[in-house]
Amino acid sequence: MMSWRPFLYFLLAISLSTVDGRKAPGGVWIESLQNHRPELQNLRNQIRMNLRSSYREGHLDVPLKIYLYRLKEEENFFTVVTRTGQDPDTLASLNGLANPASVGPGDVLLIPNARGVFRRKGATLQEVARFRQDAREDSQANTDSLLLSFQFYPGKRFEPEERFYFRGQVFANPLPGARLSSGYGNRTDPISNRRSFHGGIDLAAPVGTAVKASAPGKVVHAGPAGGYGNLIILEHKYEYTTYYGHLSKLNVKKGDSVQQGQKIGEVGKTGRVTGPHLHFEIRKDGNQTSPAKFFHP
Repeated sequence: MMSWRPFLYFLLAISLSTVDGRKAPGGVWIESLQNHRPELQNLRNQIRMNLRSSYREGHLDVPLKIYLYRLKEEENFFTVVTRTGQDPDTLASLNGLANPASVGPGDVLLIPNARGVFRRKGATLQEVARFRQDAREDSQANTDSLLLSFQFYPGKRFEPEERFYFRGQVFANPLPGARLSSGYGNRTDPISNRRSFHGGIDLAAPVGTAVKASAPGKVVHAGPAGGYGNLIILEHKYEYTTYYGHLSKLNVKKGDSVQQGQKIGEVGKTGRVTGPHLHFEIRKDGNQTSPAKFFHP
């Protein structure tokens, strides 16, 4: 666990109520990542200035400001890191990203003008995600202000273990060798035959096949759960959880601690299914994210 002492505390009021689509109270839009853009040059300079002062307790040479950027084609998380001079840990902690692949073309990133780690004190990651989605859909829309409450640690970085989580180096396939029968994202539901969003992946295997913990954690649910059938939910560090659905047998109970690779249950066909398989999800603060960003099923 972190033992950092907070250097300063900020309330960030960020609004997208814009006049020209480029500036907003508490935030400035970056039009492109080309060197000649004045707003990009300002951001880089402010990051450099604050980097020099960030180790002086309670002080930044330039007041904290949030810039916003919409990723273009062929740009990704690391493109923004490289072109802005910002730190990966800073962007990940402010934007609530589960991993670098969480953003792509069309997505909006919040980019602060100081390096450090943001820890939430009030705003949920769902609120952060909703704000970023509003910006993606209409950068000139008059949206409600979003109050983001953070504890900010200037100059700090993720602990090594948290960086492993963010880089997708912690989670393992819970059913090695199984066939991927349904992927993450929009699909035609096999029961209703309607298009719907699938928040995890389905791994097909015979009833009774051992299901293993994807990462070390604690059992927070083990039992029936509606369409999931028999479901196990594991709670991991840094607000990650994993879901294991449609099980025929549960080998753990609520409150148990488990290790990565430990057998926690067996494949089944309980709940809303058409055949035996494991439904598997990875969530960050309750938000579903593609398991394929962490391992290749």
